[in-house]
Amino acid sequence: MNTKSFLDLEEGGIFMELIEAVWQISDFTDEIQKRYEEETAIKESIHYNTVDKWFKELEKKGIHYIQRTADKNKKVYDELDIAIAIFIMKKRAERWSLDAIFNILSANLEVRPFPDLTKDEPLVPSEALVMVEMNLRLEKMQKEMEERLTYELDLKLEQKLMARLPIPKTDQEIRAEKTDIMISSVRKRYEIEEKAIAEWNKLPQEQKVKKVGFFRKEEDILKRDSFIRGFVKKYFENEDK
Repeated sequence: MNTKSFLDLEEGGIFMELIEAVWQISDFTDEIQKRYEEETAIKESIHYNTVDKWFKELEKKGIHYIQRTADKNKKVYDELDIAIAIFIMKKRAERWSLDAIFNILSANLEVRPFPDLTKDEPLVPSEALVMVEMNLRLEKMQKEMEERLTYELDLKLEQKLMARLPIPKTDQEIRAEKTDIMISSVRKRYEIEEKAIAEWNKLPQEQKVKKVGFFRKEEDILKRDSFIRGFVKKYFENEDK
């Protein structure tokens, strides 16, 4: 519902006049049901499509005109339309057909004349219609501002999150890291093998040599290599624990 107060000038002075309310179809239908229940003590449910169809037929038959907003040509309804809708509801409750109701409508209620489109001067919208248009524009502006604000907030949040993330590494940096890891791993293995050789050398001589023929002995290379491999393997297994 939309209302507005404005100053009206007359010879006797200035006084405040309250412009009557206007509704769009959904709110208009709710208002009809509320008024109908207040007048008849009967709670009647009706869909806004049904109400819209009534008034479309009234216009089609040239009986009653529905006001429109100037900018988007949206239909709006006022107290006169409320009275007509309630009249139709009452007659429908008495089993009257729509055609019969429409035939007697203008004889029982005031109806709104159609604008004279043959005149050159433009139609001047009522203050109430102007308020409806202003409200529609304000709602549109508010929605656009909210959407824009939401977009900007989401963008700033995304930028902050991206700033906290580590900078992706280049292919060159990744290759360099892999090379460093490989070199470090090889160096580590060399260090462990050197320790293994030192431990091998500490073993008693008889554990490190083997007989070659009847009189000669030499270092058992296979045994030494097996010892070193076992030492290295055991070291890394303990590292992983």
